[in-house]
Amino acid sequence: MLNDIKTLSGKEFKRLKKPVFLLVIDSLFYMMNYMMFYFTIVDLITETFTLNKIIVYTVIMIVANTIRYLFNRVGYTGIQSQGARIIQDLRLRMGDHLRNLNLGYFNKHNIGNVINIITNDLQDFEHVLTHTTSELIKLGILSVYLLLVTFAISPILGILQVIIAAAGAIFIVLGMKKSSKIALKKKHTMDNVVSRMVEYISGMELFKSYNLAGKKFKRLKDSFNELKKESINTEIALAPYILIFQLTVDISFALLLLASTQFFISGSINKIMFFSYIIIGLSLSNILKAFSGQYVFFQYMKLATDKLINVYNEKEISYEFKVMPFKNYDIKFENVSFSYEKDKPVLKNISFKAKQGTSTALVGSSGSGKTTVTNLIARFWDCQSGTISIDGIDITKIYPEELLTNISMIFQDVYLVNDTIENNIKLGKPDATHEEVVRAAKDASCHEFITELENSYDTVVGEGGSTLSGGEKQRISIARALLKDTPIILLDEATASLDADNEHEIRKSLDKLIKNKTVITIAHKLNTIKNYDQILVMSDGIIEEMGTHEELMKNRKRYYEMYTEMKKAQSNEYSLI
Repeated sequence: MLNDIKTLSGKEFKRLKKPVFLLVIDSLFYMMNYMMFYFTIVDLITETFTLNKIIVYTVIMIVANTIRYLFNRVGYTGIQSQGARIIQDLRLRMGDHLRNLNLGYFNKHNIGNVINIITNDLQDFEHVLTHTTSELIKLGILSVYLLLVTFAISPILGILQVIIAAAGAIFIVLGMKKSSKIALKKKHTMDNVVSRMVEYISGMELFKSYNLAGKKFKRLKDSFNELKKESINTEIALAPYILIFQLTVDISFALLLLASTQFFISGSINKIMFFSYIIIGLSLSNILKAFSGQYVFFQYMKLATDKLINVYNEKEISYEFKVMPFKNYDIKFENVSFSYEKDKPVLKNISFKAKQGTSTALVGSSGSGKTTVTNLIARFWDCQSGTISIDGIDITKIYPEELLTNISMIFQDVYLVNDTIENNIKLGKPDATHEEVVRAAKDASCHEFITELENSYDTVVGEGGSTLSGGEKQRISIARALLKDTPIILLDEATASLDADNEHEIRKSLDKLIKNKTVITIAHKLNTIKNYDQILVMSDGIIEEMGTHEELMKNRKRYYEMYTEMKKAQSNEYSLI
């Protein structure tokens, strides 16, 4: 566990040494109370007790506790502040680490799991740093000290005390082994609760429209009930073992008291040792019971630490070049194969080249691999075999963020952050001036509707852009891409789900955006790509046909059939009108 704490704390780990050391000193000064109590008993038994002595003992305890208070205050404040500093640093490092993970990680772990790790599990780890670890150290030192005193009184009593404490500890270990699976299940249940909460909030409009809000949203209600059940199960699983340990400690004190009495009667220990042992044994019993409670809590918190370590050990996306000044922006796929899940290939040995300044359209049925192509170009995933290159350079050798500075992506589902319209447009270029933002908005045909809003460019949109229409959000996303002005554009047919008026405006904006760029478009409306330089017809992870619109129509194969069907559908639609 200490190695895990050291790993997660990173270079900040050394900051914990001083406050922990001060808290250990605090424990040592706390022992002065036991020592003064011991001397008082000795004086009473030897009939050397005087008022002057008790005054001296009192002064010593006052001084010791005052010094202890100062050490405790500085140590406790230090471990809290340093713990908070470590967690702050860990949150930032964990965020950077998650950002550098392959998107496959997020496919395998639901959003509740990820949110729970960076919130609740990090909070639990902070508690381990700032409370549990230091308490265990203090209680451990006190336990060792009192055991050593017991050995000094009588080695036999000391050995018996250790044996009984060890026997009781067996129950704690057994309890932790049994409960660890249950506690882990509780953690997973919490992940599910967070996922359901995110799902409920995100889909509130849908659930209300189907009268599924509140208690009627069964998925959320069931997840809460499951969490309640697992929380109770965790407590029930631990309770018997903790109680058995504490009962063992209490019974052991009674048995050892009987044994010490026998030693006293037989003359093996004197009166001073006998009474000292009674005090020491009672104190040790209470400390061991407190230690067991902290240890169990520590072990439960270890589950959070284990989850953090698992994330921390996830392999980041590799790269060789932090900065890569491309000479051209030719995109080339060579024998690329990829699958999201083992033995379920999505792309099968595909090859094509998109030259700089040309437009390439990807068409085909759902599940044919079109979106996967664009995701691989952006290095959201890495292909299992083959090579994807830009300017002849394998993109797996390029730092992902450096790669993405050259790419703009526009898809049907536009996400806007809960901020002003201007800041949403500036996402791709944070240092842009207001004039540059306005120019991009005009080119994207959204300046007019923005200026009609009450606060113009300072209007705050809801999270996800919920206060704007689909067409308005799409135009803002195009303005964002225009402002970023990258040489590579990846499009998922941005006009597929829009009405005719919006489609016309956005089509004009897109024409400005893709001019002289290397463009890869996922096309749903074949009439929008007739002038593209090349069209790739995809089917079941392969490129079935490749060529211009005219060439593919002459081939009279799959593309010809798709285009002919589209024309028939349009004709039927017009005839109905």
